[in-house]
Amino acid sequence: MTEKIQTLHPDPAKKGVNIDLTKYELVKSGILQVLGVGGRMKPMALFEGVAEYLMGQMEGSIKWYAVSVKLDMEARGEIEHDRKKGLCWLTGQTPNPTV
Repeated sequence: MTEKIQTLHPDPAKKGVNIDLTKYELVKSGILQVLGVGGRMKPMALFEGVAEYLMGQMEGSIKWYAVSVKLDMEARGEIEHDRKKGLCWLTGQTPNPTV
């Protein structure tokens, strides 16, 4: 049986999803890599970057997993997301002012 993780959602009124822990960790490493290099990013650019970074490494929709893991990381305080500006970055990272 595959180990699962129940993700969190930044909106406490919404429930996260239950996903394979191995895929979660792989996608999280992709998010950390892409945001670590890119600084501030629009979420769609982040998801596309993660999909490109992980291409051929896992089955399923990488972008769907990236959205779910990004929301979980946001709920856990690992990612900041300014919805008014449409940008996200790693918590504690001095964000690059360019998009």
